[in-house]
Amino acid sequence: MKIPDEMRNILYGNYFGYVCTCNKKDQQHLTPVFFVYDEQFQKIFFITNEKSKKVKNISENPNISITVDIRDPVNPFNNEGVMAQGTADITEKGPIYFLPEETLQLYRDIYLEFKSKYQAVIENRQLGENDVIVQINIEKMVYWKGPHFKSVRIGKDGSVS
Repeated sequence: MKIPDEMRNILYGNYFGYVCTCNKKDQQHLTPVFFVYDEQFQKIFFITNEKSKKVKNISENPNISITVDIRDPVNPFNNEGVMAQGTADITEKGPIYFLPEETLQLYRDIYLEFKSKYQAVIENRQLGENDVIVQINIEKMVYWKGPHFKSVRIGKDGSVS
């Protein structure tokens, strides 16, 4: 079973979401990120600096969520979005944008997708030498449109139920 089309359309049709991490005292930290969704393995990836609050929180508490939404300024009953919850892993350390592609064998497709999808952002940003790829291992997703909700669970093998 695959995720519903509504979820897929939002996750593939958008590039910006809000990531929420918590420290060991469960203090929340919410920040915007650019992301890439991988439906085959039910993972979401984003790039951040290894010295960021997000990375510090993930090292203390790997639970994470990301929300991607579309807002209708005229009719809030047309607002829709997806929240994905799971755990995070730091997958790569180093200056991501400058690493030779050969060194990113496992994450090659993700790296190339970031590189092509965000080329304008990459060219106009002062890039840190300590960027890391964060991988969200999705366990649950919730979709909403207006007041209507549906959710799916993701198995460790990426299966959807």
